[in-house]
Amino acid sequence: MFSFLKRNPLFTQISCANLLSKIGDRLFYTAMLSTAAALPHSKIAVMIVSVSETLPILFSFFLGSLADQKRGKMDLLIKNTLLRALLYLGIGALFRYPQTLLLLILASCFNFGSDLAGNYSSSLIAPFTKNLIQSDEMTTAQGLLSMATQLMNVAATLIGAMLLSFFKKLTVANLNALLFAVVGLGFGLIRPQLKPVENQLQIHPQESVLATTKRNFQSLWNDKPVFNNLCQLALLNGLFGGLTPVFTLFIPQNKSLAFLSQPLKIALLSGLITVGMIVGNLLSTKIWVNRSIQQLNHISNLFVAFIGLSFLQNSLYGILVLSGILALLLGIVSPRFSASIINHYSTERLGGMMTTVNSLLVLIPPVTSVLFPILSNVSLTTAYLGFVGYSGLLFLLNWVISKLC
Repeated sequence: MFSFLKRNPLFTQISCANLLSKIGDRLFYTAMLSTAAALPHSKIAVMIVSVSETLPILFSFFLGSLADQKRGKMDLLIKNTLLRALLYLGIGALFRYPQTLLLLILASCFNFGSDLAGNYSSSLIAPFTKNLIQSDEMTTAQGLLSMATQLMNVAATLIGAMLLSFFKKLTVANLNALLFAVVGLGFGLIRPQLKPVENQLQIHPQESVLATTKRNFQSLWNDKPVFNNLCQLALLNGLFGGLTPVFTLFIPQNKSLAFLSQPLKIALLSGLITVGMIVGNLLSTKIWVNRSIQQLNHISNLFVAFIGLSFLQNSLYGILVLSGILALLLGIVSPRFSASIINHYSTERLGGMMTTVNSLLVLIPPVTSVLFPILSNVSLTTAYLGFVGYSGLLFLLNWVISKLC
């Protein structure tokens, strides 16, 4: 891992700057949620915060296409990051006043703008990755990025919670603004070294963003093996959106690990999933290298059914172990899939393609986080059987798309 980073210093520098900005994405999230929960109309307030975090994903389809059409990507990265610093200074200014629903709405709008800018920055960076990394090392690069992102998300949430224990929310917002300013400075420092790489980037012909976005979707649809893998991975990622709420309802019905509180059991499940993902990212280039993405997805689909059967058997240990293994498999496959996209598509379209793919991969969890609780309202057994049915859906979808190839 360290030898790879030393061989690719520019990739390491631009990736580190981008990962720091991802800390900023999550750092203030706990503060926003705690503010929402303390308001009289807490359910509406929490929904507003959640929407401000989710909506940028939908706009990312268009932002990626827009980024592909832009020259001077490094200059845009710097301006974008400084804009995010200003937005969080605005949030800090808002939190000088008594916390009301109107204040939260305004802060959520600023947060929405910051997240949009963050997704735009990721699209601007994507073409650099292809030019900085050899194709045979792309899986290693994507594995390291995926692992680092997982760790950063966990670290940012913990750091945000710890800062709130010692500082006011406006101070945490200002610290977040300072972090974005530092990221902007980092992009500025590496701009001279990346200028020759930027000059090599081909720019997509000028056309409407809507037309470019439509063409990106058509490209994925026409490449049926890629589209099949994308659908499988999106749905497998989506499973975890429904797993946690159902697991929360399952815990009171189960007596295993009675010495652990309910929050600790939920944290244990989340921890095993995170560790499984990270270990999978590290092992992506080392194990099952001769297995195709589709074959590994089939194995993952089976584990979804096994998790459902573990719920039906009232086996807490089975759920924990199988969820960890499923996360491990996804951790192995995800970098390989990202690398295949980067290697397959040209640099002038890469920002749009990567943003489209990444957005599709994270769209399903919000859906399943609503769907499975609805099933649990019928009965817990219905929700448990839902996991088995979800596995069947994955196999059926794979068969249908394979027939279209």
